[in-house]
Amino acid sequence: MFVILLFASTLSQGLAIVSYGDSFITAFPENVGYFYPFTSRSLRVTALHQDTSFTIFYNYTTITKSNLQRGSTTTMSFPKTAEVHELNYSTNSIRITSTKNVVVHSLSHSDTGPIQEKNIQTTVIQPITNLGTNYLIPPLNHSGLIQTFGGSPAPFPFKRYSSFKLIIINAEDTENTITLVWNVSACVQEEKFKIPSYQLIQIQANDSILMVKSSHKVAVILTHPCLENTVCKCNMIVNQILPVRFQGQNFVVPYIPGITQSRLLMTSNVKSASLSHNNVQLKPSPSGFLSLSDQTKSQYVNASVGVSLRLISPGLFIELIPENMFAACYVLQFYSDIRYALVIAETSSKNNVHTQRDHITSAQWTEITGTKYSSTIISLTESQTFIWHSSSKIAVYILENSGTAVYGGPAIPISDQPDEFGCVVIPGQFEVGNDRLSWAESLAHCTSFHKQLACPTTEDIQMDLANAVNTTKDEEAWIGLRRSLMTTDWYWQRHTPSTTSLPSSDFFHWADGQPLDQWKGLCASLSLDRVDAFKWKSAKCCEKKRPVCYKRPIVLNVLTPGVTENFSQGLI
Repeated sequence: MFVILLFASTLSQGLAIVSYGDSFITAFPENVGYFYPFTSRSLRVTALHQDTSFTIFYNYTTITKSNLQRGSTTTMSFPKTAEVHELNYSTNSIRITSTKNVVVHSLSHSDTGPIQEKNIQTTVIQPITNLGTNYLIPPLNHSGLIQTFGGSPAPFPFKRYSSFKLIIINAEDTENTITLVWNVSACVQEEKFKIPSYQLIQIQANDSILMVKSSHKVAVILTHPCLENTVCKCNMIVNQILPVRFQGQNFVVPYIPGITQSRLLMTSNVKSASLSHNNVQLKPSPSGFLSLSDQTKSQYVNASVGVSLRLISPGLFIELIPENMFAACYVLQFYSDIRYALVIAETSSKNNVHTQRDHITSAQWTEITGTKYSSTIISLTESQTFIWHSSSKIAVYILENSGTAVYGGPAIPISDQPDEFGCVVIPGQFEVGNDRLSWAESLAHCTSFHKQLACPTTEDIQMDLANAVNTTKDEEAWIGLRRSLMTTDWYWQRHTPSTTSLPSSDFFHWADGQPLDQWKGLCASLSLDRVDAFKWKSAKCCEKKRPVCYKRPIVLNVLTPGVTENFSQGLI
């Protein structure tokens, strides 16, 4: 029944390759109605580095918060007047700048009534680096959406509540020329106007708007303050649209328990774009929605060209993560007490998924037919956490429960580089030493500088090392691989938080004819010549070679709630 959509909360989380930065701009869309007094608005700012400061600019007032530590969060509350409820221009944009990278999360909700009737909406604020000048608008028709899920249009007293809206925010300190591209009676038309520095405009939106183009970067938010029905329940929708460059062709459509009906909505600037499942092209409904025949499991779909894809259901409005935008680490921010994460990982390495410092050991994984992926849903207790993979990229969605419905969206990606040490905020660094030393001396040399001998245990790490060294020197350098005198097996000698030596993985990069007999070489070096593809050789440990040291990355350890402050106290 469509009534579920009307009072179930909707969540639309982050989606870009990384969603951190040092400059953001956003706005609070109208929640429920401008006449409804009991709503709250807040921003969560989470620091990724030590000694971070940030400043919020709103309504000619600035507030600065200093000395945030890595993983700590500050929540800033805003007054009702911060909401954008009028159509037309507004100065209600909110800018955030920081001295180091942060992530920013937004919450809007009503404060009265039982939880299942509260109007809750959260979204990740994309950094300005992720914004663009070309946006495709999903063809959402208000009445078509209602009818798709078995409802009937309610008698709306105001036109403003009978359609979606677009908030377009000028992200730069210069006048911005905006071009709206419309499809009117099968004829493409353009409408141009200008937005002053850092200001915004809100306009009515429907399935006739095709594209937003701009002369400078803008943020574009699709919103509906209150999808109503005859029993006066309503549901807020917010989706920060991503620029065209973030499209993809391959998607895993996640199965979400408790969702009995869902549709896909595809957006593309190619008129002939199509979506297929198991080599069968999906046919759109008159309202443009696409259906999967089996909605009881996660499934893999392919687009003929780059598209954006949204999963829509009563209580859900999720922009799906394309396969080319899977990441290695995600931050998860929750607002309810019933918290889940849906994780999609490669089946061969699904046991390398972690939440904060711990392996996910008790998860029940389900293979996704016809793919290399499996999916699982895990229950979480923390209101803030992160999930990461040590060797490959994954997709992570947040799921929450209002008591009567499940809602969710993509988590916040903050690193696309898998690493065995954790959720990376500053990548590790390789460095070739100047002095020629024995293998043991090289190990001691690296350790003395709080580093370790390089250990390229996977093909990705080997490629990172090769890209970092990138020389044509006709010589060799030591890496942290040697043979055991007891078993003659090769193993990695390194310093990690839990151990000093670990067995070798299945990955090796030996040169032809290598390794030599154990008595001719117990230690391993690599060529510093890219012509030789940085291949490995066995060598006598007493030989003098330059060490390749590795400085471990800076990683998140834990996310900690910080202070909650009221921004309105600083308003003039």
